[in-house]
Amino acid sequence: MGEGGTPSRLRRLNSADVLAALYARGPRTLSEVSEVTGLSRPTVEDVVEDFVRRHVVRELPPEPGGAGRPARRFRFDADEGFVAGVDIGVHKILVMLADLEGEVRHVARTEVAPEQDGPERLAATRLTLERCLAESGVSPAHLRAVGVGTPGIVRDGTVTLCTVLPGWTGLDLSQGLSQDVPVLAENDANLATIAEHWRGSARHVQDAVCLLAGNRVAAGILIGGRLHRGHRGGASELGLLKVLRWEGAPDRLLAAFPEGDDLAAVFAAARRGDPRAVAAVETFTDDLATGAAALLLAVDPALVVVGGGLSRADDLIIGRLRERLTELCPHSPEIAAGALGDEAVAIGAVRIALERATEPLFPTGLPL
Repeated sequence: MGEGGTPSRLRRLNSADVLAALYARGPRTLSEVSEVTGLSRPTVEDVVEDFVRRHVVRELPPEPGGAGRPARRFRFDADEGFVAGVDIGVHKILVMLADLEGEVRHVARTEVAPEQDGPERLAATRLTLERCLAESGVSPAHLRAVGVGTPGIVRDGTVTLCTVLPGWTGLDLSQGLSQDVPVLAENDANLATIAEHWRGSARHVQDAVCLLAGNRVAAGILIGGRLHRGHRGGASELGLLKVLRWEGAPDRLLAAFPEGDDLAAVFAAARRGDPRAVAAVETFTDDLATGAAALLLAVDPALVVVGGGLSRADDLIIGRLRERLTELCPHSPEIAAGALGDEAVAIGAVRIALERATEPLFPTGLPL
């Protein structure tokens, strides 16, 4: 039988409303929380005092100055735990440590070789996470959850298919990275999409496609404000279909302008007006548009976000991409550069780790 309007259920609902009013929105006084939630001040005070005893909320010192007795101020205790967001890439491992409100406290980065095998790359990831904790002064005992972004198709924490990292297919990241805290693994383009919807260029829309381009081209899909992963986690893996021109597109760009050591060098030469670099970037953008058009015709999003490292070349990419998509699609959406650059994957990993870490406090989801 359901609980209906029992006192215990009512208290849980009141507690959730009070905590949501303080989470990422504090500090607030009891009267302010009462006004926001519509609950009586005595009810709010009772709930807040309980959260203080449980070290979920803390009372702040009185503000100096002012006449009379200062109002008591409270805020969510974001330092009671921490989460980590990890981006495992071809050339780098990036770890972000954040408090329970999602504010990044420390970042650690390790350069890795593209040919590094799976166990070595996983070991380097563990060491980077340990270094990030040590440099920040946060005890591993305060780590509540870890989110991990990786190329490839991910299902239940295991990489079921990865074509860009040697020896990566079949690795169980949820067990291989840490057995002390929950580890949530997800495709990197999916995490970039989550991040851009949370704190980036897609905050104002509910339907979007995020193109993640660097050493490879990938995408994530947002439908109705939720990530669309597909039945087996392989949604939007268009790079597997060679006719759509995403596979090998960055390599073809570098081959067309061999003087450039990396994509940034090619883009710099194109900005200087080098005709071969300009032509190479235009061809690359055309390849990007081919796969993107297939996604747009299937999903019909309100926005396309050009994210990842490619967002720093938006002045060279977006104009031509918009022209090509207008030619290929009857309704071309708004196109915007990603706001989070090459940190988007790690930020998205922080977000899914936050959801796991705060699940007991916010069973209906983070109030962000």
